[in-house]
Amino acid sequence: MNTRRLSLLLGITALTVGVLAIVSPAAVPFSPGRIVVSVIGVLALVQAARIARRRHRSTLDEAKTPDPERSVSAPQPGDDFDTVLEQFVDRRHQIARVRSDEGLSAAAVAVLVQFAGKTETEAKRRVKAGTWTDDVYAASFLGGENAPSVPLRDRVWNTLRRESGYQRRIRHTVDAIDAVVTDGSKSTDDTAENRDHDTEATSVPDDDTERQPSTTGRGRLKEGAKRAVARGAHSTGHWEGVSVIALLGIGIGVFVEQPAVVLVGVVSIGYAAYARSSVLPPGEVGIDRELDAESPEPGDEVTITVTVRNTTDRILPDVRVVDGVPAALAVENGSPRCGTALRPAEETTFSYSITATRGVHTFGPTHVIGRNLSGEIEAVRLYSSDSTLRCVPPLAAGNEPFPLRKTTEQFVGREKTSQTGEGIEFSTTREYRPGDPVRRIDWNRRARTRELTTIEFRQERAATVVLLVDARSSAYVAPHPGADHAVDRAVEAAGQLFSKIESADNRVGIAAAGSDSCWLPPSSGIEHRNKARELLATDPEFTPVPKEQKTISWRWRKTLRKRLEPGTQLVFLTPLRDESTRRIARQFDARGHPVTVVSPDSTSNRSAGNRLAGIARTLHVSTLRDAGIPVVDWSWDEPLDVALARYAARRQP
Repeated sequence: MNTRRLSLLLGITALTVGVLAIVSPAAVPFSPGRIVVSVIGVLALVQAARIARRRHRSTLDEAKTPDPERSVSAPQPGDDFDTVLEQFVDRRHQIARVRSDEGLSAAAVAVLVQFAGKTETEAKRRVKAGTWTDDVYAASFLGGENAPSVPLRDRVWNTLRRESGYQRRIRHTVDAIDAVVTDGSKSTDDTAENRDHDTEATSVPDDDTERQPSTTGRGRLKEGAKRAVARGAHSTGHWEGVSVIALLGIGIGVFVEQPAVVLVGVVSIGYAAYARSSVLPPGEVGIDRELDAESPEPGDEVTITVTVRNTTDRILPDVRVVDGVPAALAVENGSPRCGTALRPAEETTFSYSITATRGVHTFGPTHVIGRNLSGEIEAVRLYSSDSTLRCVPPLAAGNEPFPLRKTTEQFVGREKTSQTGEGIEFSTTREYRPGDPVRRIDWNRRARTRELTTIEFRQERAATVVLLVDARSSAYVAPHPGADHAVDRAVEAAGQLFSKIESADNRVGIAAAGSDSCWLPPSSGIEHRNKARELLATDPEFTPVPKEQKTISWRWRKTLRKRLEPGTQLVFLTPLRDESTRRIARQFDARGHPVTVVSPDSTSNRSAGNRLAGIARTLHVSTLRDAGIPVVDWSWDEPLDVALARYAARRQP
């Protein structure tokens, strides 16, 4: 027998004896003396003190409702300043946290080498001497003993500002590093883009480790959702003080021998008992959710109607309902919340609308919170159903072609090669050789000069391409809160590029970086296009909601290399968040799989950390271009066709 049941038994026994003593005193075989009554009064006062102390230290224990109105917001590159710093420092043999001056010093050296043409030794010497920048704050922060220092007048004046000295030095240093990148980019971008990207790539050793950042039809769906108890009936603490009043009344009434005071305590006990009345008995509420479209098009508004029904034979005085809106969808109109009271067999409905986006969106459980009339007791139930909204966007090609790199394939297609022979586009003429087809003899020249020459045409072959999408958790970043994240942009671009490349009679496949399960072998045709459309919209690796961390392991790289046919090109869609993406691009390119990087720029300049993340990305882009790997730098505020047109224009001689 537990303490609660024992207390209940003792209370019932005491109440029974008290009633008998009042109704029939002779029925009670003993008469409690003053000592016993005094002990009861003392115990009542002690218990009142204990409850009062516990109430003072405790808080209201009310159920917290979810916030389904807003979709999940992706972080911004650079929000975690330490994570950005680690991109510039070799962390493979270090455990301690990177200091700000250490990380920024490494960043300054890296940009001086990449964009200012300095050697690493010269760059380190300039940083230590403070001669790498004209900004005295940056020079003094990263420099040694002989570096310039901030004038005393400025230091005194800065003490009156709200910004701390440390934050000021960080901000100035990041600005100085950004200035080096900006000045260097003006003179190196054009030459980097116009470099012959089809030269033999340099060998890049495999590295099995990866540095991880610290950081339309109307249909009724599933009537009668399944109920699960999230939390049983419990006290919220609203009426905790009533017990104190009851015990104080009884204790004080005993000592002052005033029945009226004791009566106050007895009445308070009644209030306490009322406050603890039951709530939400089993089978109490029925929940139905109805969607007016199960498979909408992207951008369509879908209305969801939720019906709440009292299935009990008594009044439910306080019922609060919050529907489980999918995490990737935002509520546009209405509210997914409802608060009501329901009579027996009564029902109420509420509705809201959401805008459909790419993916398979499963509705979460509906939260139902029931309370008694006093609000002292509440219970929480979760009603789950299989309501799902499925949105599969079409593969829109756009107008700008995608420039693939030059390869040789055995399949006939539209990609021009440097080889000559059969074809439709004139390339050159050569001396006639016995056995040349008669249709390729230049008969006009034969009529003029009496010489036999053979016409050579530029051969066209089909390219084999795999679209590799970086959908790791680190790629779920956006330039500002509420914006589409880089994975959404990459998946959208993959759909456009698939349509562009496949429509040119090439064979195209799809893969996800770090995932063995997400794989569509290169092929072509209507059925293959439908498979690609389905995969990009519904594969779990491309979920619109950020998922658990996934790494690019050596095992995945080995698996992908086995899947790729010789000469298969890779179009790597990645925001270039870390060095691992740059490394994998160089490794596959060096192994005979020409790589082209399409990188949505998710960085911003909202803070020093955001700007530093942008610098790191610019460094990755420049390094890849220097290695002969083309990079399509895709600004966030422009369509993909604009970025492709700019890229093609810069590559033209």
